[in-house]
Amino acid sequence: MMALSWLFISGCVIAVPVCALTAVSIYLISVRKKYSHIPGPPRDSFFLGHIPTFQKYLKQGKFFSEMAIEFIRKYGHVVKIEMAERIIVITADPQSIRELMITGNHSKSKAAYEKLGFLFGERFIGKGLAAETDQKVWVWRRALMNPCFQKSYIKGLESAFNTEIDLLINKLAGLADGKTQISMLEEFNHLTLDVIGKIGFGMQMNNVENRTEPSEYTKAIKLALGGVSAFLRDPFMKFKYSQWKYIADVKKAMKTLRVLSKQSFDERKKQIERGDYTPDDILNFLVKMKLENPELDGEVILDDITTFFLAGQETSANLLSFAMICLWQNKDVLERLKAEVSDVVGDKHYISIEDINKMEYLDMVIKETLRLYPPASNTFRENKTDIEIQGYKIPAGTSIMMSTFVSSRLEEFFPDPLKFDPERFNPAENRILSYTYFPFMLGPRSCIGKDFGVIEAKMILSKIVQRFNFEMDPNQSFDIEESATLKPKGGAFCSFTLCDS
Repeated sequence: MMALSWLFISGCVIAVPVCALTAVSIYLISVRKKYSHIPGPPRDSFFLGHIPTFQKYLKQGKFFSEMAIEFIRKYGHVVKIEMAERIIVITADPQSIRELMITGNHSKSKAAYEKLGFLFGERFIGKGLAAETDQKVWVWRRALMNPCFQKSYIKGLESAFNTEIDLLINKLAGLADGKTQISMLEEFNHLTLDVIGKIGFGMQMNNVENRTEPSEYTKAIKLALGGVSAFLRDPFMKFKYSQWKYIADVKKAMKTLRVLSKQSFDERKKQIERGDYTPDDILNFLVKMKLENPELDGEVILDDITTFFLAGQETSANLLSFAMICLWQNKDVLERLKAEVSDVVGDKHYISIEDINKMEYLDMVIKETLRLYPPASNTFRENKTDIEIQGYKIPAGTSIMMSTFVSSRLEEFFPDPLKFDPERFNPAENRILSYTYFPFMLGPRSCIGKDFGVIEAKMILSKIVQRFNFEMDPNQSFDIEESATLKPKGGAFCSFTLCDS
């Protein structure tokens, strides 16, 4: 009897994992069968799919969008990638991008954005405007938020923009000895955090004047976004003991961002309820919106505050850092931009939005920088019904990725795509093929803060080229680092001299 009992137990020990593996295998086969007709690279692992493939690219110093470019070039404008049980379809087909972003009213992908909103189980940007996947809820909330980002509102920020930016200009002037190397990525991060803090939320953060190293808030942003990137690179990292301390640090950083958001909201709410004067800024709008719409979830308001801080700081700083690199690498472009700034504003320190709107070449430089180096490069949609992309049926509920980074580096859309050529965006020539360039996304879910960010970047860049000559550090890396957003690896170190010195 004892022998039979042990035989039975041994059989169970063997049978359970075998049954589990069989069930998993059957599930994977059934999921993947729906996409078997779509081209894509051979998988390295039956169970993990293309995760090992992605890991190989990471070891080569590449990131997901670079892998996607290679697959699109090899297999065509629609490609499937299997990440274990999850299927991602990547498309660079312009008409399909139009359908997915504009005409089809497809929602953002739950598989992508719910994980981003609640990273490692900790609420990060939650169900803010950028991550909301319920289309009806998003439409209602976007309609409430639109007045806060109208051009008339941004026009009223002109003086505040100048005041904050001039703090950095004065700081750089004091360091403009032609020798001191300055991390412009770090300085732009300080400045854009001060701008969104002061202009958007009435907070005097003083990072430009008082910081010799990143603030706690800047560090929290960097760590939280790094956590997003780490999770995307390794979706199984939460099961690895070696990563638990890092994950705990990321979760702490996310809590720090949300605590600051809540403190700002609560303090402004008290001021409004007391009848105190409050600035007409984004925070004021959000608090009043909550008071007028009690049904709004307070946590969702904190999601939006956190989202606006991240978007208002990180993406603008990355764009400006890449612009400095591109201008230094293309001296003819830099000289033409300097000439335009001189023609429009001369020596005056106060630059108006009207001045900015006159600078056509500046606009072309910003657009070309965003083409090559879009800080927010990818977006995901979930098709609500079966659709067809270039003859391939895509089952409803698929997570479909579109990447402005990928589309903008394809030869068939942008001849000599790695060349920095602002003339591509000359409005007189109309050389851009529709739906191949979308650094702020397209359609109703395009970035709500686009005008704010572009005007900020143009004003900062025009003031820098007006006042300074600069040289990049000879050891500066020109590689791209992916940390949720794309940024220059190495910090964009520069030395400055005054133009009149």
